[in-house]
Amino acid sequence: MTSALRTVPVPTPAFSHAVIDVDHQAPDPLTCLVRAYDRAIRACEAFDHDGSREAISVLRCALELDSPASKSFDALYAWCEESVDCRDFVGAAQCLRSLRDAWRRAARPTPTTFARFRAGQQVC
Repeated sequence: MTSALRTVPVPTPAFSHAVIDVDHQAPDPLTCLVRAYDRAIRACEAFDHDGSREAISVLRCALELDSPASKSFDALYAWCEESVDCRDFVGAAQCLRSLRDAWRRAARPTPTTFARFRAGQQVC
């Protein structure tokens, strides 16, 4: 079975030859967040100071600092940046890995949690 690719032209001079696949959806925000963590972790594991700082700053810039949780994340990211500046790449990578793994777990609810949610019970 062959499906035709539905595309639309991109109306900008610099990309006049480009097209966008309208059937392809962009990754969800959680996938983008996990990818940002992966990038920061890889940079730390490579002992890449500039790459680590840049990747962690992407995570910090994504925050909206209007909640206590956001401020806590910002403090963790600031600690990671300070660790990288002190050449403690391992500590920063461990912190970032813990945060990334927590987001991954949050994205996959357990069957019990899902059943309680569907039943209207308190999940947390």
